[in-house]
Amino acid sequence: MKSVGPFPAGVILHSYLGSAEMVPEFSKLGAYFSFSGFLMSLKANKAKKMLKMVPSDRILLETDAPDALPKSSIDSLLFVERDASLSEEFQAQRTTSSSTSASSSNNASHVLKDVSMLPKETLNHPANIRNVLDYVASMLEITKEELAELSYQNAVRLFSYEGSKILQK
Repeated sequence: MKSVGPFPAGVILHSYLGSAEMVPEFSKLGAYFSFSGFLMSLKANKAKKMLKMVPSDRILLETDAPDALPKSSIDSLLFVERDASLSEEFQAQRTTSSSTSASSSNNASHVLKDVSMLPKETLNHPANIRNVLDYVASMLEITKEELAELSYQNAVRLFSYEGSKILQK
């Protein structure tokens, strides 16, 4: 990146999982660090160390849907309707649990407890960005609202251009 940078308008490091030690160098070049559900697959101490190195004005969140299903409890995830990788039984249980009481939801969740039990091909739903938000906020020890706002402002700054509907202030 050094040979072609710096990037004054910014460059995105998509679904960043690199080392904490590389963050300062990439930041100097104008990099933004985008985090997806894959971040939740790192060891927590490595993820936290790396996240703490990223300047707050360089943090972005993404789902990377249909990839990067967050490593979360099954009950916290939304699934893509008619995902061929999921068994009909699982899909039926999810439909039943979402349309009935919490006790039904508990019955569905005892079959599969976390994503590691799902097929590798399971599609990620864009709404699962809230799981990424929750995880990154907890690692950075800030509120979800603070992280959502700073990520939004960073995206506006990076993606705004003269004539766009949303311009940075």
